[in-house]
Amino acid sequence: MPAVPVPATQVHDWISQNISSSLEIISERVSAKENGPANSTDPDVAMTEACPASIKSSPGARGVCFIEGISKSSFVKQASDLKGSSVKVLNCHDSVIYILSPLKYATIYGCSDATIVVGAVGKAVRIEHCERVHVIVAAKRVCIASCRECVFFLGVNQRPLIVGDNHKLQVAPYNTFYSQLEEHMTEVGIEATINKWDEPLALGMVDPHDSLSHPAGVSDAQAESAARLDPDQFTNFLIPNWFDSESVGSTKDNPFPLAGCLHDFSAEKSQEFRRDQANAEGSAS
Repeated sequence: MPAVPVPATQVHDWISQNISSSLEIISERVSAKENGPANSTDPDVAMTEACPASIKSSPGARGVCFIEGISKSSFVKQASDLKGSSVKVLNCHDSVIYILSPLKYATIYGCSDATIVVGAVGKAVRIEHCERVHVIVAAKRVCIASCRECVFFLGVNQRPLIVGDNHKLQVAPYNTFYSQLEEHMTEVGIEATINKWDEPLALGMVDPHDSLSHPAGVSDAQAESAARLDPDQFTNFLIPNWFDSESVGSTKDNPFPLAGCLHDFSAEKSQEFRRDQANAEGSAS
């Protein structure tokens, strides 16, 4: 029986759907191998499922730490606070969240109007169904799915993958540091000399029948990618020094060089970063 030709749109959709789910599946399998089967009587798991609004952060099954329901506040997790190698940030709003730790996987889901800093992720980061969120992350891989009006400050070794129905996304080079960042990057295998933040790859097609986000008559529209952030809007993000009180590292500056990844960002940006950090250190002492 001869092979039946398959439309290119179906191929794109199949690829995007499989890539979208693969990170989650891999994360669960790796965590299961490292931590063994989940205990069905684990009180932390039961509490998280029963009353997520009352649990700010809890260790879940298979070594995954859940950070859930943070609203209108700042929240910090450091390496000593995390028992597993994966983190899931769920339904956090109007907050600043710091996860200053080496990880294998990280998921950010359903967040809005927040700034989320993730230290160093050696496998993959997935950001999904977020709105008006700033994500700052150093990672091997990043996958962005169905987000709106978000800005991603990336130090990423592979091209950022964009799937699903996205709108008004922007990408920019990595813009912060903390004292243990380079040690964490080395631990999980991230190379500071490689940053493909400005090479996003959009896969799949948008749904032409979605009247909420697409005008009538539009069909087979290519999935929207991400635009470069205007250099004039680029700012350095300062992590408070008191987050490093438990352990002092060797990182004194942004390990991802700005000049090497975007010529439009002048050397003044790096000088401004050092000046701001020095002022912050002076005020803290």
